[in-house]
Amino acid sequence: MRSIKLLAGTAVVVAMASGCTTSQGGTPTPSSNTGSAAASTSATTSGNDSEAPRVSVPLDASKFLSQPCAILAPAQLKDLNLQAQGKPDTDSQIAKTSGPSCSWRNSDASANSVSFTTGNKNGLSDTYRAHRQGQFGGYFEPTDVTGYPAVFRDIKDFRNNGTCNLTVGISDTLTFLVTEQGPLKGAASCDRAKQVASLVIETLKRGG
Repeated sequence: MRSIKLLAGTAVVVAMASGCTTSQGGTPTPSSNTGSAAASTSATTSGNDSEAPRVSVPLDASKFLSQPCAILAPAQLKDLNLQAQGKPDTDSQIAKTSGPSCSWRNSDASANSVSFTTGNKNGLSDTYRAHRQGQFGGYFEPTDVTGYPAVFRDIKDFRNNGTCNLTVGISDTLTFLVTEQGPLKGAASCDRAKQVASLVIETLKRGG
């Protein structure tokens, strides 16, 4: 059975420090498109910041920082064949350093997680900065999730083993990380991670 200790590593990209994936782990969910595109393609220009796109319509995640497992609704979890009860982490050293998270498992021992990276005070810019410093040697592929800027990234490339990480900017000061770990391989694992991210954004837009 695979470990889901990835939360200890992949979520940590705090002000110039990148996350580490020492074990494979994950967090997916089905996608749904709700609302128009929210992210501008303009880049941040404050000094030596980064080329990260700005978020023109920020989302408020404050409600979920103390209850991260509420970010996926019961119906969404059922569709994903995930446990109705996730495992929150809000008070460990990792959570205090990187940010609160929730992880779920399903019947085939796949692992899924969503982490709010509150340790990154510059949002997606910190992720881009870590990449410029060479901390994401596995892959770094910008994308977007229902109009919000995002990037697939990891220090090593475990996608062929079923693990994919996706960081999404929901404001210029906050991102969330989705990690998918399961039987899907390669691009399919990243597609599932993107589905999770879409549902997270859907929940944030409706406020819970």
